[in-house]
Amino acid sequence: MNDAYKYMKYKAKYCQFKKLYGGGKKNIQFVLFGDVMTGDECWFFDLDKNPINFVELLEQLGDVVILKPNYVNFMRYSKNEQNKTDVNRIFAPQTGSINFTIENLQFENYAEWVAEQIDPNKEHIAISLDQGSHFAKYFVNKYNSKCIALFILIDRILTKKNYEKAFYSQTNYDLLESNFGTGWEKYKIENVTNKIISELLGTIKNEKDNEKYVNLLNSICKGIIRSQYDKIKRMCVKTIIYSDVKTVTPEKIEMNIEFSKNSDDNIIYYYVLDDSPYLFYGKYKSEIYERIIGILNNG
Repeated sequence: MNDAYKYMKYKAKYCQFKKLYGGGKKNIQFVLFGDVMTGDECWFFDLDKNPINFVELLEQLGDVVILKPNYVNFMRYSKNEQNKTDVNRIFAPQTGSINFTIENLQFENYAEWVAEQIDPNKEHIAISLDQGSHFAKYFVNKYNSKCIALFILIDRILTKKNYEKAFYSQTNYDLLESNFGTGWEKYKIENVTNKIISELLGTIKNEKDNEKYVNLLNSICKGIIRSQYDKIKRMCVKTIIYSDVKTVTPEKIEMNIEFSKNSDDNIIYYYVLDDSPYLFYGKYKSEIYERIIGILNNG
């Protein structure tokens, strides 16, 4: 390959880059909301710990803020042998305080906590994973004047009805009683207090046989989050939702239609077929990235 050919090939790539990215970084900050009980390593590695360059690609377009809430950190004390799909344990954070309160999990407070970590002089694109998307939805709605878009990879539409069926069922009560015996009722979701959370954190940290307490607190956190789903009735910003086609039901389609109508058609749904734990691990990574570039270029 001669020097002239090399130069022309390089110039073509440079022009393509300049056209796509507008000549460099924009005044953009990406805010990454992880899955609800998963640490930030999931943005950098797949389940086999192979590197993922998604964050690196985003950094070509703007600044990146990866959220690291304390409430996830207790998962590192789990002694369960990891399996190949247990993202909560595989990506459990290995550092950071494990202390948190119920108030930290309230959407209003979480949104304010996120706002403290971002640059108010920049515009923002939020990217969220799975159940972490509910925090992201509330955040972009509250700060919609500075948020360009939200990308949801993948959505988990769990309604208040689903939540009540799971946490107020006899099956759940029987499981609690079986695991914790006398006094199990204090672990019912409606009875959980900050004192109980603090006691559970101490038990998880100090007891050798702690797995049932790890699972309990994991479930409590998810329950507190899911109990707030009705706080999000519409989207105020452009929202791109990737949904697993295998989970599509007539009920879910109706919910999507209603949510879109309530949101003044700010929502675009894509139904995809992908077995990756998180969508940007697999074949859709380039497609997601190109859509982000499109939004940056076209507004």
